[in-house]
Amino acid sequence: MKSQRWLLIVAIAMAVTAIGGFLIYQLNWPMVYGGITLEGAPIGGKTHEELVQLLKTWQQERRNHKVEMVYGEKKFRLDASEIDYDLDVEATVVEVWNFGRYGSLAERLSSIWTANHKGYNVFVHTSYDEAKLAGVVEKWRQLIDRLPRNATLSLFDGVVVPDEEGRRLEIETVKKSVVEALGGTDAVLLLPVTPLYPQLTKGELEAAGLKLILAQFTTYFDSTNVNRSANVALAANKINGYIIYPGQIFSFNEIVGPREKQFGFMEALEIVDGEMVPGIGGGVCQVSSTLYNAVLLANLAIVERTNHSKPLGYVGLGRDATVYYDTLDFKFVNNTVSPIMVVAEVRGDALAVAVIGEKAMTEQIKILSVDRRVIMPTVVTIPDAAFAVGESKVEKTGTPGYEITTIRVSYVDGAEVNREVVAKDSYSPDDTVIRVGISKEKRPPQAKIKPKQRVEEN
Repeated sequence: MKSQRWLLIVAIAMAVTAIGGFLIYQLNWPMVYGGITLEGAPIGGKTHEELVQLLKTWQQERRNHKVEMVYGEKKFRLDASEIDYDLDVEATVVEVWNFGRYGSLAERLSSIWTANHKGYNVFVHTSYDEAKLAGVVEKWRQLIDRLPRNATLSLFDGVVVPDEEGRRLEIETVKKSVVEALGGTDAVLLLPVTPLYPQLTKGELEAAGLKLILAQFTTYFDSTNVNRSANVALAANKINGYIIYPGQIFSFNEIVGPREKQFGFMEALEIVDGEMVPGIGGGVCQVSSTLYNAVLLANLAIVERTNHSKPLGYVGLGRDATVYYDTLDFKFVNNTVSPIMVVAEVRGDALAVAVIGEKAMTEQIKILSVDRRVIMPTVVTIPDAAFAVGESKVEKTGTPGYEITTIRVSYVDGAEVNREVVAKDSYSPDDTVIRVGISKEKRPPQAKIKPKQRVEEN
């Protein structure tokens, strides 16, 4: 009996030793654990050095990858190097090698068992320059995107312009597809483009009977200023063919939308704190101001309108309407008994905006500017140690500001039937700035902090 008990003890000890040795061997396995795959490729049993070499080979291959995106006749190619696309060897090695090597004993053994019996796949770590990818896709978007065009009446030719389907490149989907394609083999992919349908077809326009021009106003711009001209045309296209039903309020900002690059707007000069500076959407105010004048002449009721801080060249004093998305809007209401439609058209250096309706107006409208007052600029002197006492230099020549009242007068058969004050506007002068010399012992005063800026799209 004693000998049998002793044999059992020895057997148990040997078993424990064997199991312990096996566990120690497994936990200190000098290779990638079995069952692990790297993007589907088996790598179990590879040494650390072999794993690194494999990934470096893949890295060189992927640095040479390219993808071609196709839409109709348009083809766009992107090489991995254009967006600094690369495989992160170090991060991938760390994830693969650490699998089954960290955590509690139970967690490690569970991971090792899972990999061997069920498999465990690792995706390589990659990096790329998001800004560069966004820049490439933005160029594609500019060549693909097209706003839908409602059927309208041409203000220059007097004919019905048929509707046209638009399209929009799905930017985020494109980015994801490009990155995934660069991670595989060279690929040719279809660009994800969504069709955009017009709100008003030629048939619907003809059925609506909107064909009489109630009022029209035209302004002019420098067509050689490409970016500003593009913003004018884009904003005009957005309001073109928009129908306003009786009692409905038209919001310029709501219809035109955010002035951002992703929506096709470009950088052009706009007014910030009274100064002309580059900004996205410069030129849009010419569209709102031209529309404002057409609305005034159509005798429609103004709901919201703000004048610019400075006088403009394309409309007279009191005849402008500044806008800035989410801050300054231009709104009017259709206070007639029939639907009306806004038509906006750009041709050459001319922007024409009209209000079209079913029936001709019974009244004639005149817009008068009265009570004009000139506000002379203030002379601001700035002490400047760069000049000797008695010396001075005009840094900026000021321009006058104005106050003016705008009146709308309605006539029927030549007789005045109504007179209303539309607005009383004030335009700030630009100060004359003169630098005056001081003694060298004196120190020029510190610059003052500017107040909150007012931004206008000019």
